Amino acid sequence: MLFARVLALASLTAAAVAVDQATYDSLVHYFKYAASTYATACAYPNGQTLVSTFSDKKTDTQGFISRDDVRQEFVIAFRGSTNLKDAKQFNETELVDYPGVSGDHPPRVHKGFINAYNSVKPTIVNTITSALVGQHAHYALVAVGHDSGGALAVLTGPTLRNTFIDNRSQVYTYGQPRTGDLQFAFFIDELMGFSVHRAVNKKDGIPKIIPLDVENGYVHHPAEYWTGADPPSAATTVGCREFGEAVVGEDELCSLSVNTHLPNADHYVYYGIPVTQSFCTP
Repeated sequence: MLFARVLALASLTAAAVAVDQATYDSLVHYFKYAASTYATACAYPNGQTLVSTFSDKKTDTQGFISRDDVRQEFVIAFRGSTNLKDAKQFNETELVDYPGVSGDHPPRVHKGFINAYNSVKPTIVNTITSALVGQHAHYALVAVGHDSGGALAVLTGPTLRNTFIDNRSQVYTYGQPRTGDLQFAFFIDELMGFSVHRAVNKKDGIPKIIPLDVENGYVHHPAEYWTGADPPSAATTVGCREFGEAVVGEDELCSLSVNTHLPNADHYVYYGIPVTQSFCTP
């Protein structure tokens, strides 16, 4: 049954089509939150209201929650890797069962990433629960992150979808490493579908630093949005969900076509914006 689904997905063929301007603008908009997590302090994330910060010293997991009253949403942003402790977490690549999902083939995820996420999950859930009151009760929820922060953001997605069922939830990640196995990719796709946006810039090697292994190891979840050339724009960014010979989130016409699997300059600049550039003023 499992491999039948893989073969069915692999049979999809189409020409890659550039994203529309609204999709591209959203990718850029949420990257500004992801970049701002690297700032020492960010009083107005992407110009919006800072609700709170969160951190766990043991796992060195950090981020913030902000509120945008124009878009009517809360944004949970995770910082990516910055030091040796983060690197140690990154290298804990053993696949472990994803909590709360049963069945003959439960999804498995990266041990270091799920441990990091679990270290701040109660704080995030409690903060969002307290924030979704009064005029903010209907606000949407968006999880974002760059690098390993993207892995934590996608792990947040099911929490948001299952805990706050009356609130629309989305995920935006940038330069995210592979985070789970094939069953996890199916799980994310079935639960969240097009609400997940996994962006890759040109030859960024971090999304492939953990090798692809469809049968026993790691597989990317959909949907990939690949900016394949300069200048970055809607015209040079394609949605990769059902193009080429796709195995869930692995598409040979998108970033999988580029033979890179190490950190490089493309990992640190998305949409012409350096990841070191913060957006923290009103």
